[in-house]
Amino acid sequence: MALAALRLLPTAAAASSESEEAGGSDQASFVGAGLAPVGAPVEPVELAELVTPGRLVELSSPPSGGGACISTAASLLRRAQREGETTAWVQPRGGMLYPPDLHEAGIDLEALVVVHVPEDEGAAGLCKAAELLLRSSAFGLVVVDLGSLPSGGARSASRTSWQGRLLGLSRQHDSRVILLTEKPSDADSLGPLIGLRVEPQRIRRADGSFTVEPHVLKNKSGAPVSPAASRFVGPPGLR
Repeated sequence: MALAALRLLPTAAAASSESEEAGGSDQASFVGAGLAPVGAPVEPVELAELVTPGRLVELSSPPSGGGACISTAASLLRRAQREGETTAWVQPRGGMLYPPDLHEAGIDLEALVVVHVPEDEGAAGLCKAAELLLRSSAFGLVVVDLGSLPSGGARSASRTSWQGRLLGLSRQHDSRVILLTEKPSDADSLGPLIGLRVEPQRIRRADGSFTVEPHVLKNKSGAPVSPAASRFVGPPGLR
């Protein structure tokens, strides 16, 4: 993940008019009532509404698109903080988290616990740290950055034993767990216990800002979902 991409900062949600131009507003009353006709556009919802407690969520990005993935995770973290939740970010020592960007994005750094795990501990060490945090019942959202591991380092995180413990603890303590990975779009998710896998894709706009569109690659609930796009501002080097 490139450091410059990490500095992609959220500003505001994409205008609702964009979804109206796409024709989604005509079906809003049907979708809201669960009566959308077959083939009708699905009304966009905030991604945070899909990242629910007791569910393992994987945010994945291709090797060149890590900035959009981390920016999306940061915006979910900000949303959790504003809801009064205590949050944590687990990453390998020397990971890509950049505190000044988080501060500019509206995240309370004093209320964010950042855990640095020795790189040689691999995915197992990151998952163990997340497990200990969840067992404390003190955290409403825990982000685990598996994408900052060396190539192939996240493979052991696909073991259902780790996922089972994280999933069980998230349900027990009503917590959200987000796993960040780096892989091609057509690669498998981390495993069968992943309830939702989303790939955020970044698009540069003419005014120098960016739109990040979350694409759902896996949704075990089975219902069609369409996360709304968000607007971001990059650091000076990307504007």
